[in-house]
Amino acid sequence: MNPKVYTYAMLGMLTMMVSSCYKNLLPDEKEHFSNNANFDGDQYSANFGRTNVFYGKFNPDYSTQPLTFELQNIAGPDGMPVPALREEVDTWQWKEYYSGTEKSVDEINAKRTSVKRPLLDIRENSGDLVVWATDTSKLKPGLYTFDIFVKNSGGQKTFPKRKLQLLRPRPYEPYEFDDITGERKPLNNGGEIHPSVSGVQDQQNNNIPAENVTVYFRKTGTAKNSISIKFFDADSAAIRLPAFNITKWDSLVYKSNTIVKMVPFAFNRKMTADSTVVTWDITNPFPVLADVGINERASIEFIYERVSYGMRNQAKLGLTFGIFEAGSWDIIFKFKVNPKFTND
Repeated sequence: MNPKVYTYAMLGMLTMMVSSCYKNLLPDEKEHFSNNANFDGDQYSANFGRTNVFYGKFNPDYSTQPLTFELQNIAGPDGMPVPALREEVDTWQWKEYYSGTEKSVDEINAKRTSVKRPLLDIRENSGDLVVWATDTSKLKPGLYTFDIFVKNSGGQKTFPKRKLQLLRPRPYEPYEFDDITGERKPLNNGGEIHPSVSGVQDQQNNNIPAENVTVYFRKTGTAKNSISIKFFDADSAAIRLPAFNITKWDSLVYKSNTIVKMVPFAFNRKMTADSTVVTWDITNPFPVLADVGINERASIEFIYERVSYGMRNQAKLGLTFGIFEAGSWDIIFKFKVNPKFTND
């Protein structure tokens, strides 16, 4: 063998032996559970009738991953155990990502699957708390408490007396009723829903403020999930949809904050023969990801133009909203002052 090759081979072997011996002398890396690991606050508020997800509440502070989370000592307002909060309920979970390019409600629903999960749930390795959608047949609104037990192989800690305020259903948002008392809020403090209004004028060409247009949500049935939009003037006469003459009814979109993309407003648009009602098929909840997304709501605008004394003016009515209760819904825009759609 070439002496140089032999020398290099021996040096390589010696290097490997020294490295191996050095590693054997090092102490085993220990798992770490930080004393500063903690939750952001100890209170959660959840509404019946929808999935409530609380993301990123736990700060591991460099604790070794994975961590394991477990709910313990679930108690009611009277301090007694509440096994109903751990009973399993039927719910939906995503098996494929929502892309925003889906062409129908069925295509979206095909990406979800029905599963059973505990009503009060915690994601085993993230600590995200989930209160799955249910009604008030087994539980009542009120304050519940529970402990969260967190551990890894390096340590463990119990975070006691987390507070869960279960609130009355809020089937849609914005919602004009108090979800603790169930009573209508004061009219000047959320007790009446108003759209955004821009450039809308009355018969004397005065601007109509938002407080002169009221929005009503009315559930009309349970056969399918849909929304129907209607407009009425101050005399309760229906306003025909062609009045909103530059609204692109077939291509309305909204921005999904969760996937950061413009997505179709809804599907399978239909108009009545007299052009006073427009209806879409929707998912439940609506918009898609409204129950698990980040401030996920749908926004819609109804736009028209008119010529006033030689000037072309554009006017808009807008609404940002969500619907959490399955069924068919009417969304009604009622003017308190008659708007003007004709040219001067």
